[in-house]
Amino acid sequence: MKLSTTILLALALIACQGEISAQTNTAGAADPETYTVLSSPLEPSTGDKIEVTELFWYGCGHCFALEPYVKNWKANKPENATFVKVPAIFSKRWEFHGKAFYTMEALGVLEEANDAFFHRIHVMRKPINTLDQLVEFLADYEKSEEEVTSAFNSFAVDSKLRNAKILTAKSTANGVPAVLVDGKYHTSVSLAGSADNLFTVINQLVEKAAAER
Repeated sequence: MKLSTTILLALALIACQGEISAQTNTAGAADPETYTVLSSPLEPSTGDKIEVTELFWYGCGHCFALEPYVKNWKANKPENATFVKVPAIFSKRWEFHGKAFYTMEALGVLEEANDAFFHRIHVMRKPINTLDQLVEFLADYEKSEEEVTSAFNSFAVDSKLRNAKILTAKSTANGVPAVLVDGKYHTSVSLAGSADNLFTVINQLVEKAAAER
């Protein structure tokens, strides 16, 4: 198990090194083949900055593999861009992980628990698919069963989950990970051609969206 984690971390570091150079090369317009245009643009929720939204699912291995790239982009993103992570809800099965995401956010532990959640599922091979399993997981962050249950069943979490469902449906994405830029453009690893190129495309779309405002 330790060996597997070490290998994954090593690969992630190599990937990020390549990503640094990719992010600095944003000259030129994005190739139209690397993104699609939403027929009904979504209203950004983060103010004046260009909103970059990642749709993901904790159960998705590709989303787990993309995490190091996402972190590196966030550390080097354009000054006029902001990042939002949204759990995609494509089926009833995905709803639990969406509620878990917003529960961790409500409890103030999302920043530190996000990686561990992915790690437990994809490296340790331990599912988190029930409230009891979520309670057990969040005990490591000094959250009681009562706190977790209360947040999980709260109106605030349910409201955010409903909004995530609406955004997923309007995104035109048919899988994850997917990225929306300024509520107008949709791109992904498959459209961009590689994880490295995805973030070059994102930066190009940020420039395009800013110029169009």
